[in-house]
Amino acid sequence: MTVGMIIFKYRHNLLFLMRRTRDSGKKINKIMVYLMGFIMVGSIFGVVFFGFGSGGGTGSVKYNDFKFVNKGSFWSTTFDGREASFTYFPSDVEFIEVNNDIIGRLKNKIEIDATSDFNDAFAKQISLAEYNMGITLNNFNVFVRQGFTAENDYDFPVITCENATDFVPVIYFKSFNETKVYLENSCIIAEALRQDDIERIKDRLVYGMLGIIE
Repeated sequence: MTVGMIIFKYRHNLLFLMRRTRDSGKKINKIMVYLMGFIMVGSIFGVVFFGFGSGGGTGSVKYNDFKFVNKGSFWSTTFDGREASFTYFPSDVEFIEVNNDIIGRLKNKIEIDATSDFNDAFAKQISLAEYNMGITLNNFNVFVRQGFTAENDYDFPVITCENATDFVPVIYFKSFNETKVYLENSCIIAEALRQDDIERIKDRLVYGMLGIIE
């Protein structure tokens, strides 16, 4: 029972008691003092044992040599003294096969281009995954440039697989009938069967770049 429920329960009982015993004001005042003391103690107990809210970490788990902290809506770990955040725990994305050649093309770069079709069925999920990738990699001095494969209403840069180079790799996110990541010439193709797989692929690639998943 939460502190709020305790307060509601005892306030309800107190009002009922007041209606039944209006001629015994001194007794009611004494009860109110006791109840207020109980509520205050209960509130302090809840803060000490359950924290001030749900925003903090809810536990930590180790994966290989990395300690991951569950922040509620994402997982956080430290690499080279810098924080890296992920939507999924490493074991939740291990099923996505990414060969070493792909990871090698992403490592030690100062810029990575991410692109997709403007009207892709998973457009929102792709945009969010690209944004989250940029937030995480920015801590490691890697800039993620978002674009589309053709002219678009948002004036984002046009980025296609033809723009991929050894210095600036291109990740092409798209919806498909299978979840997989592969190389096509020099371009990294990231295809997702389900919407959530877009974020899983993003996490899998970053885990590989940081050497968390080998």
